[in-house]
Amino acid sequence: MSNESHSFASPAPQALGALAIACFIFFGLLTGRIGEDSRLAVACWLFGGFVCQFVAAIIELKDKSLAGGNVMLLFSSFFMLVTALVNLAEFICHAKGIHFAMACDPYAWLVLAIVLSLFTPAYLTGSPFFFVALLFADAALWFLVMLKFRSILPPPIAAQLAAYCILMVGIFGIYLATANIINTTFKKTVFPVGKPLVVVN
Repeated sequence: MSNESHSFASPAPQALGALAIACFIFFGLLTGRIGEDSRLAVACWLFGGFVCQFVAAIIELKDKSLAGGNVMLLFSSFFMLVTALVNLAEFICHAKGIHFAMACDPYAWLVLAIVLSLFTPAYLTGSPFFFVALLFADAALWFLVMLKFRSILPPPIAAQLAAYCILMVGIFGIYLATANIINTTFKKTVFPVGKPLVVVN
């Protein structure tokens, strides 16, 4: 997230809150706690998350935050919107008895894993908490790729590893959203977020 002053209030807390909701839902899906019959509800929640993260992405880009804006745009577009649309399509097709092929899915997730992993070092200049959250996100994506390609690890193991990495991202998201709101409101560090690991002059 950008450290520069915003023309609007910082959108970081609501974007992180939306991320946490999505992560907890993905955890439920990957561990079987949320069943196939909940696909429509999942789509509804992810549409809400898309709105939050898309707004955050636009404001971050307006405030010249290259990394924050683009990563939020990536999250809003693919993790939120596309996943919501896929869940909606699966629900409708299942109800109508229509076959819904997902052959493109593993390849798209592979690109997302590569891109987010390559973008992650840019966050060394921000909160180490957020950087660690992104490392968990990177790991989760690679486990998802293994799951979708059914390679390297058995699918149940890949799903469990992805689930718990995603859960950690959600927990970090809740903490960072809280720290942003509370620290900004009280104008002091109540919830520490750490100092950047790399300082750029």
